[in-house]
Amino acid sequence: MNQKNEQLKIGDKAPTFESESTKGKISLTDYKDKYLVLYFYPKDATPGCTIQANEFVELYDKFQEIDTEVIGISRDSMTSHHNFCKKENIVFPLISDTDGKLCESYKVLQEKVNFGKRYVGIVRSTFIVGKDQTIHKTWYDVKASGHALNVLYAVEALKEMDEIMDE
Repeated sequence: MNQKNEQLKIGDKAPTFESESTKGKISLTDYKDKYLVLYFYPKDATPGCTIQANEFVELYDKFQEIDTEVIGISRDSMTSHHNFCKKENIVFPLISDTDGKLCESYKVLQEKVNFGKRYVGIVRSTFIVGKDQTIHKTWYDVKASGHALNVLYAVEALKEMDEIMDE
């Protein structure tokens, strides 16, 4: 379970994964030499998660133009993910992490309290993984609305810095 001092940091090697998604089995290494946005969200078809997914969908073509893939991750089942994709026209992969191992490796699980009941849930978090498979930007405990645009700006800035460094 995540404690604030255990969060992933810029420069950390991105935790590897091979997971089932709405686009078939995918792994971190499938995206070597691309930018990758991994966003972890609590639950399919809830208000905040729907807003966040829709904003990433609206900007998806812009992410693709800058050689970036977007992947959403929650602990929902594949059936739930497929229904969510169909209802909201989600075009990018959603990973089903029902056992929470991927969430644990990215340090996004923490104890929450809702109506007096304690449970372990996903803290809405986003990571930009660079072409070198390291973490280039992290956001923990984000607000859904407007976040996708901030992520796009960050990837654009990262890409610009990479181009300058390659000159």
